[in-house]
Amino acid sequence: MTAQAARAAVTIRALRPADVAVAADLLVLAAGDDKRHRLIERLASAGAGELHYALVAERSGVIIAAGKITAEPAWPGTVSALVAVAPQERGQGLGTALAEQLVGWAERSLGPEHVVISSLRDDLDGGRRFAERYGLVVTRHSVGWRFDLAGRGDEVAERALRTAAAAGVRVRIADFNAEEATILECISRTLPGLPLPGGEDQGVDVAQARRMFPDEAVVLLAELRDVPDALPCGLTVINPQAATSDWYTGYTGVAVDQRGRGVATALKAAALWHAYRAGASALTTHNDDGNEPILRANRAFGMQPSLGYWSLTRHDG
Repeated sequence: MTAQAARAAVTIRALRPADVAVAADLLVLAAGDDKRHRLIERLASAGAGELHYALVAERSGVIIAAGKITAEPAWPGTVSALVAVAPQERGQGLGTALAEQLVGWAERSLGPEHVVISSLRDDLDGGRRFAERYGLVVTRHSVGWRFDLAGRGDEVAERALRTAAAAGVRVRIADFNAEEATILECISRTLPGLPLPGGEDQGVDVAQARRMFPDEAVVLLAELRDVPDALPCGLTVINPQAATSDWYTGYTGVAVDQRGRGVATALKAAALWHAYRAGASALTTHNDDGNEPILRANRAFGMQPSLGYWSLTRHDG
């Protein structure tokens, strides 16, 4: 069958609620930092007044491609765009067909105040070139890291104790439901200086941050040992990954006035120890390739480079 004939047999239509899981499975094949739980949350969310446009392509009732532009509430003014085609269906123009419809909707629905963002796996050179055709520009590259945990329980336990003592902190598990206000307040104090999707002037709605993490996420808070009533000085959020025994670090941050004393290292060690005890085979994460201190820390921990992603942005204003 020629590519033209294959396209003719395909129907492109709006995403339906029953399509969400399959569409997320396709989109995650191309996604960078958007994990499956986040894609599902965004695809399923279409509240009144919320920017939301999602499509699927199907042949004989089977969904073979998906595309979406969805608001990112935690980053006001941004919308996230992504297109993915099943591997066996690529090269037939399906991605282009979806992208053209997404662009048409964006031209009708988005204003100059909106920033389009996307993240793509860094092993998909073709996907990056495809995104650049539509005006998206690579703004950052995040390096992937992996720490294999098998047989290293004693090592990670000792490191967790040692690094917490060196930083003068204790690290504890927090309850995301019971302590949500404390956790979100800590996130707000750890964000300054970190790269944000829309650029330097990007606003943050911290109240929306809870939606970015799955229900099974584990929050580890670092608290100063010698100041019992002090606010937490840092945190990390980790969670198990679907269809694998790996865990993932979704966020790590340290309050500005507590940076440089080893808190991030203590949090990283605590995350490894918790993931090991939870039965994880490995802990993975991503870090901006310009953040040399955290890259040095990853190398010192013995983490190995793995799949990373590009962050892309399009400003129309």
